[in-house]
Amino acid sequence: MDSAQHQSQHHKVTHRLFHLRPFRNALILLATLSIFLGILIVPVESRDPKAVIHSVEEGIWWAFTTVTGVGYGDFVPVTTTGRLIGIALEITGVIFFGLIIGIIGITMTKRQEEFVWFRLFDRLDHIDAKLQRMEHQNAANVQQTLSEHDEKRTENK
Repeated sequence: MDSAQHQSQHHKVTHRLFHLRPFRNALILLATLSIFLGILIVPVESRDPKAVIHSVEEGIWWAFTTVTGVGYGDFVPVTTTGRLIGIALEITGVIFFGLIIGIIGITMTKRQEEFVWFRLFDRLDHIDAKLQRMEHQNAANVQQTLSEHDEKRTENK
């Protein structure tokens, strides 16, 4: 498969994924939850003098790095409530990314199955056309043999 075909196949799978409601909903919910908790963490953490998260931007950065499992460590909650929010975000991230990966796997498998079935039906159509040609040829041969047989019977009379 050349690069253009590979890009086309990749585009089809990506297009199909984004049109699947569960995939879209999981991504939207995960992003919304991350933004919400990223905003929520700021007032929770800002009360503590040792806090590292002071702005909404830092809170959202922390939330997205936490939910994806990257967790750079540049922004971390220091309060108990902030850490509980972090735990909830980490667990949610693991669950939702597992769901997203599952949807991707199922979609790719389904796409491959469809390819195999289309190929099989194409081969069956080819075999059917060949069989029809053979039946037509066989009928013509039988007709010719019967005609020749009738001619011989007529000559012998």
